[in-house]
Amino acid sequence: MENRERVLATLNLEEPDRVPTHVIYLDANNVDKIMGKPEKDDFEVIQDLQRDYPDDWLNQLNKIIEEMETSIFSRMVEAVLKIGIDTTQIGILPLEVINEHEMKDIFGRIWEIQNNEGNFNPFYKNGTINSVEQWETVKQNIEEQATEKYSKMAKKYYKRINKKFKDRTLVMVTNDLMGVFESTWQGLGITFFTKQLYTNPDFISEVFNTITDFTIACYKSYIEAGAEVFVESGDLAFKTGPFMSPKLFDELLLPCYKRLTDAVHELNCKIILHTDGHITPLLDFVVNCGFDGLHSLEPTAGVKLDVVKKKVGDKLCLLGNIDTGAVLTKGDQKTVEAAVKYAIKTAGPGGGFIVSASNMHPAIQVQNLQWMVEATHKYGAYPINLK
Repeated sequence: MENRERVLATLNLEEPDRVPTHVIYLDANNVDKIMGKPEKDDFEVIQDLQRDYPDDWLNQLNKIIEEMETSIFSRMVEAVLKIGIDTTQIGILPLEVINEHEMKDIFGRIWEIQNNEGNFNPFYKNGTINSVEQWETVKQNIEEQATEKYSKMAKKYYKRINKKFKDRTLVMVTNDLMGVFESTWQGLGITFFTKQLYTNPDFISEVFNTITDFTIACYKSYIEAGAEVFVESGDLAFKTGPFMSPKLFDELLLPCYKRLTDAVHELNCKIILHTDGHITPLLDFVVNCGFDGLHSLEPTAGVKLDVVKKKVGDKLCLLGNIDTGAVLTKGDQKTVEAAVKYAIKTAGPGGGFIVSASNMHPAIQVQNLQWMVEATHKYGAYPINLK
């Protein structure tokens, strides 16, 4: 089977020729290790603009953000394929540089610009919305300007990258940094969000719905450009349990997620939920939202793969469970192989499982990812009969 056929069969809960492999992305430092350093890193680009446009460098930089993102994520997909991984995901980032150290997005969040070996690494710093009135201004911008702007950008962006890779793999789409849940609480800030959650839940519902509308519009544009699989990014849990009570998730977020999954399914596409943390108490929620798959299955957060497979393995394609805290950073080949073998033995039979790093960060080692691929090829051929 080719990569695309293998991944789609697995998302349909079928048995392909072997278990596929996936990463949510590769950090730029690891892309550089695989592909070689670009002629200029991100910070050298800024230095050039500051030299050539001392009074207007910020505006000039924001004009080329789209071009930079296309180049960066195209290199990332190429790097993923080079080390043998079947599929990964890309997506626009609605960020604008506001000074040498910070970026801001359309949801009111400030992001610190961290230096990852010469590459921009946005790191959430704080939210800026601390009143209903401030939200109204943000909402107006999303509805009247940002939705149209980023929908057009999404279509153009994905068409360029998909044209290059569609014959070699299935490139999923993610709304990383734009997920409905995280964009809401992070834009409002944890203190204001929590207070409103219990004193004004209708307001939280409104924010969720506004961001859902934005996401659906962008997803439809991606589909027009050829996208087939989406990953809704939203960490719903800590390592100890869900961020909110399951009741609040059902009341406030489920209707939005259901609108999102329905919109994708109506256009014959698939959608996966990515969430870190101890997600087990929310498995029924994920199914009821209409997602086709669930990613992370974070082992260090107490997620038991056998429990998840037994409970929802006939309803959801499962992705992940390969630890990024130690196995893919410090583990030797034997350790990586054991983790992959266990995951395939536990969740692979019957189909519907994709081996994947449970998350991604700069400390993950390229060699360990290659061992993950090799172990999947060794143990993941169907029919699976591991002891």
